[in-house]
Amino acid sequence: MSAFMWKMAGALVVALIGIAMLFWALESTSLIALADGGDAETARAPFSVYVMLFLGLIFISVSVFYAAARWSSFLGEHPETKQLPVWLALAIGVVAGGALLVAIATHAAWLRDQDPVPMKVNDGLILFQVMMSALLLLTLVLVGVRWAPGYKRQVSEA
Repeated sequence: MSAFMWKMAGALVVALIGIAMLFWALESTSLIALADGGDAETARAPFSVYVMLFLGLIFISVSVFYAAARWSSFLGEHPETKQLPVWLALAIGVVAGGALLVAIATHAAWLRDQDPVPMKVNDGLILFQVMMSALLLLTLVLVGVRWAPGYKRQVSEA
């Protein structure tokens, strides 16, 4: 495997870890708030949960920026590279985003119906959210780089 592929795989792993940290922290804070009667003003999550939330955001931001910069550079050096059609990338992004929104709304409604609020984070839900978010971010990088001005090398007229 080329060095480029290893770097892109590394960016994907960092993004997946960041998304998992983000959703785990968000789920933890919502469980704590619901256990405290739904009052977000009095419910306080541990400081480590907030640190995990912001570290997850940093991991996601850095890895998406890195992937977009590397992919743009790769396309500039290899303009003949075949890419996913824009309509397919957008369709994947819309389906993944819709599935993510439906899952979050369904889970929130389910949590509100629970009399003793479960205090354990649902790992399956977090995994689903991570996968759908990764699909969404992947399509955003692919489409964003394609629509960004100047990603292809200019052809000189000689």
